[in-house]
Amino acid sequence: MKLKKNINFFLAIIIFSLILSLLYSNFNIKNYDKNLNLNDDASIHLMIKNDALRYFSYGYKIKKQLEEGINYFDTENNNFTKYLYPRIIALYYLIFDYDLYEDNDNNKVKIGVHHNFLIIQIFLYYLSLIFLYFQLKNQFDDKTLFLTIIFLCLEPTIFQYHGSFWSESIFFSLQILIMSLILNNNYSHFKNFTLGLLLGLLALQRTNGFYYFVPIIIYIFFINKTNIYKKIAIILIGYLLILSFAGYHNYKKTDNFFVLPKETKSVLHAYVISEVLNKKQLNNEKELALQMIKDKGISISQDLINTKYSRYSFIFCENYDKIINKVKYLEICNYFNSRSKQILISNPIKTIKFIIKRSFSFSLLNPFHIYADNLYISEKYYYKSDLHKNLIKYRAIYSLIIYLICFIGLIYLLKLKKNDLVFFVILSSLYFFIILSWHGNNRYFTPILIYQSIFFANGLRLILDFFKKQIAQRKNIS
Repeated sequence: MKLKKNINFFLAIIIFSLILSLLYSNFNIKNYDKNLNLNDDASIHLMIKNDALRYFSYGYKIKKQLEEGINYFDTENNNFTKYLYPRIIALYYLIFDYDLYEDNDNNKVKIGVHHNFLIIQIFLYYLSLIFLYFQLKNQFDDKTLFLTIIFLCLEPTIFQYHGSFWSESIFFSLQILIMSLILNNNYSHFKNFTLGLLLGLLALQRTNGFYYFVPIIIYIFFINKTNIYKKIAIILIGYLLILSFAGYHNYKKTDNFFVLPKETKSVLHAYVISEVLNKKQLNNEKELALQMIKDKGISISQDLINTKYSRYSFIFCENYDKIINKVKYLEICNYFNSRSKQILISNPIKTIKFIIKRSFSFSLLNPFHIYADNLYISEKYYYKSDLHKNLIKYRAIYSLIIYLICFIGLIYLLKLKKNDLVFFVILSSLYFFIILSWHGNNRYFTPILIYQSIFFANGLRLILDFFKKQIAQRKNIS
């Protein structure tokens, strides 16, 4: 009876959260599924813009090419950005027979055809939570598991992405499935292989998940006592199988076998160099790059000269397969990547200061990201707005509360000698922190909250038990 009651209570929370998420997505579609007219007859969709538009435009191209009878391995594969997400979008367009644009001659996003996409990713996320519950109901006590699920259901920083077209929601779902299998502690061959497949999908969904197999293998190596190498080998087989599929696709299109998106070669140059070098040094680097490009026989247009230097790596890395005078843009893309690393190594103090500064910004939770993103056509306008300034204090207070409760949960688990669980949470959190804290974008911090949900649940449980005890003592006194 108790088990049935617990399951019913848990399902009630899931259903409530799912309905709330559906209402939130409906609110976003109702208010922001629209095009805003700009100058020169141009327009921008309030939800599908910037990076999201890149994902959806790639997906739309793949859909159109498949309809034309083009073999999958010959379809659009720029692979500048994430491999999996545009292909999920292409599948969505194929299933519902939707188009991205109102017509093929303009870039005006079609209205009223994308709500089902949000519904699908919402159901995927809450199904992953159901999977988490049934995998961990014998590993966690009921109260801790219940509070963990509530956090993952309703924490606003996580919750907001289910009603948006960013790639986070599906990434969170994959994280939860992986965490479920890891913490279940039942490492059968089938589960290990499935774990490897999920790790591969995680890597293809977002680049920051590419090396997550490393902390997973470290965890298994130290926690497991038997057949360690066999378990790790089976996980790697599943992981490499998924990555090999993407690598083969890239090979068919470019004659180069690779998996990591080319944006990884551009990020240091685009986001870090301008913060480390002064204006004069930056101009010198620009002149050096322009001369190198000219020496390769590529004509330098006035537009390129006038373009901000931090954008150069994006220009050449996104068009890496372009060939001019037998020189692939990839050569120039690789130059920016290697040159950026040289500059950072040559300026260690400035680089360290930059990383520390950005890490603080990275760690400031932002439950208002989608709200602001829907209001502004670009982040640069939002960061200059009064809204951004006014929200910072609320974000800081909220972040401190979450971190304090998580810290209490960490201490509580250490006292209970739940060292394996603590090791997993810290190892996973550190991975996602180290790999992207230098970027400073707090959106990239959100995957860490998936793991911190366990600390939060234990911390909140301890706090609730303390107040419950205090109330009981006062009643006894009275």
